[in-house]
Amino acid sequence: MKKDEIVKKLDGRRVGRDIYRLTLFVFLVIGGATAVFALAELTIGFIGYLRTRRVYDDANRRFVSAHALNQDEAPATVSAGTVSSGSVSGDAVEDEIDVDIRALREINNEVIGWIYFDEGLISYPILFSGDNEYYLKRNYMQKYMASGSIFMDKNGSTDFSDHYTLLYGHNMRDLTMFGKLRYYRTDKDYIKEHEYFRIITENHEYRYRIFSYKPVDSMGPVFTAIDKDSDGLAEFAKNNLMAGNVIQSEVTSISDEDHVLALSTCMNDYAFRFIVCGVRVSDKKLGNGKDEVLPKKSEVSVPEETVSEDEADSVSEDEADSDEDEETAEPSENAVVLPDTNTLLPGTTIPNTTIPNTTIPNTTIPNTMLPNTTIPDATVPGTAIPGSTLPADNTANIVNVTP
Repeated sequence: MKKDEIVKKLDGRRVGRDIYRLTLFVFLVIGGATAVFALAELTIGFIGYLRTRRVYDDANRRFVSAHALNQDEAPATVSAGTVSSGSVSGDAVEDEIDVDIRALREINNEVIGWIYFDEGLISYPILFSGDNEYYLKRNYMQKYMASGSIFMDKNGSTDFSDHYTLLYGHNMRDLTMFGKLRYYRTDKDYIKEHEYFRIITENHEYRYRIFSYKPVDSMGPVFTAIDKDSDGLAEFAKNNLMAGNVIQSEVTSISDEDHVLALSTCMNDYAFRFIVCGVRVSDKKLGNGKDEVLPKKSEVSVPEETVSEDEADSVSEDEADSDEDEETAEPSENAVVLPDTNTLLPGTTIPNTTIPNTTIPNTTIPNTMLPNTTIPDATVPGTAIPGSTLPADNTANIVNVTP
């Protein structure tokens, strides 16, 4: 073999080794970076878990006084309340608990109560901000925390008077917040030892009996609140809460007069959530006052000049339905007949027309095909427009005006 061929062969081997070493180096760097990133993420997550436990353990020490009753002590008697006959068992042993809601509200007036499962399995303050975003990443002191808070749905009444109320909480891997709710699915006997939970407010201690666990569509009907003035809970519960239930419960029916609380948390699939539902079985009066009802976002008075364009453009489904109802309502006795705005000249202005206690402002009329049409001053409903060439089958718009 010639010398030049040998040199070329050696050079080719060197290039191959260099490529191999470079490739190995790149993989090692990428693998190392991935490992470091994963380790950092685990560390941050672990620190977050510790912080959550520290904050809420401290809250339990400061605001909650609870101790378990021994099995040989007299069990606490539970009233069936308004639950359908035969659907609730009689006596049960439960922890004694006292929560200083007033002290919590001095820290944050959006604290509306405390949720408590016996043995402190779930024991957290309940928040309400009037939306479903604020407490996703904030604790009860309104400081950032990845685990967030347990909070009530924006459509709920904060005195827990609604027939169907939703509470939200994260499904944390370390089983904090609503993480332990998964056991109602994974352990068929879990319900036997953890069938009840309580909601403590400043003036009431409500006790609920769990009757349903089920995965649900995150956009499904179970996320529709039923307020205290509405009927239909019985049918709603039968079709949406009890159908497909995985819990073997003695609660076989819900009535329209009951109060159901659904605890909702996330699953691995963001398209679904799972809910654990309880029906109220007792109401223990704690004080002489009434629990405060915090205003929903739509009820908060906002000065007109401070509303942004985005806020002005956003209309809820309820508001949209209300607008449609107003437009299609029957005319009242005081209805005023105004000219059809589609038959007036561009730029024509209807003169001020005054109705008792109500003034219709000047209105600019859109394009029209009729020539030389004018509108005289008029305050009498149904006044004809002289000189108008309106077709015989034209019908004037009717506008309802309530004095």
